[in-house]
Amino acid sequence: MRREFGMWIVVLCVVLSCSMPTLAQRKYTLEELPEMALDTLDTPNPKAKIITYTNNTWRYWIPDYDNLVNQEVFLNHWVTNQVFAYRDVSISDVPETMEIKLVESLADYHFPVLGRVSSRYGPRGRGMHKGIDISLPTGEPIYATFEGKVRYARWNSGGYGYLVILRHPNGLETYYGHLCKLNVEVNDYVVAGQVIGYGGNTGRSRGAHLHYEVRYADLTFDPERIIDFSTGDLKWQNFVLERGYFNVSSKLTEALEENEEDMGDMFVDKSGNPLSSEAIVDNLEKAASKPKPTVNDAIYYKVKSGDNLYKIAAKYGTTVGAICRLNGIKSSTPIRVGQRLSVK
Repeated sequence: MRREFGMWIVVLCVVLSCSMPTLAQRKYTLEELPEMALDTLDTPNPKAKIITYTNNTWRYWIPDYDNLVNQEVFLNHWVTNQVFAYRDVSISDVPETMEIKLVESLADYHFPVLGRVSSRYGPRGRGMHKGIDISLPTGEPIYATFEGKVRYARWNSGGYGYLVILRHPNGLETYYGHLCKLNVEVNDYVVAGQVIGYGGNTGRSRGAHLHYEVRYADLTFDPERIIDFSTGDLKWQNFVLERGYFNVSSKLTEALEENEEDMGDMFVDKSGNPLSSEAIVDNLEKAASKPKPTVNDAIYYKVKSGDNLYKIAAKYGTTVGAICRLNGIKSSTPIRVGQRLSVK
């Protein structure tokens, strides 16, 4: 009897293993997919946005601007005409550890841009690279990582080129450098996934890429502590930020904001000997007087297989009507692979 019962158990297990899909085999419904912000689209109402999500849903977002922009984090050390805002704060003023809520849910996060990491945070050449570089084609949309308020959006002569700085409700700031075009203005309030600018090669840059930084009180730490740049995924919902993560040389003059490797020639001669103060000032003035590319240059997109005007408009945070007006076409006009369209 026991032997027969055991055989039935074996048969039952085989049947169940064949009929029940494994976790890897299971197909998830749209409702079960993680709700991550995919894109943010403008509406006729300048204060309203449409947020699209990875699970094929969308919603209107109309922020309560009065309450949002008047939070204490957006009032203290709010400086819009220079990169550094916490010049009176030293690293010793920062707690040993801080628990920072990055997001309430995955819908509150969007990767800045997907691409190959060309340079990581850390020592580089004779200095310290205080962010992470992501290669991209010129004109690629750059997205806000989290919701926040635009503290800085302008040309920066210290090396960043066109730069956007967002301050977030948790006190962190994210920097987006070397842009070819800005899509926000100072004091705008943005949501995660909103297009804030377009990647480029402005400032001290050797090829089109996004220079991305995360700072707290002007102090930098490695962005890869919170973001997996190989997948674009956020690593933590709540992040413990330790004082030891900071780069203590973050607070330099505005002329040294990106990295000392590119600025090294301004302070030493070809043999590595320090220059005189007069020579340094002369070099800095030359860097500041470098011609600035116009921020209103048109952005073009090369049509790929599977594209349509609606997909292209969503990718660049614009409308089909706007693209049609820029290119003198109608929404019903067929587009072909390889065609060059003006999108901004």
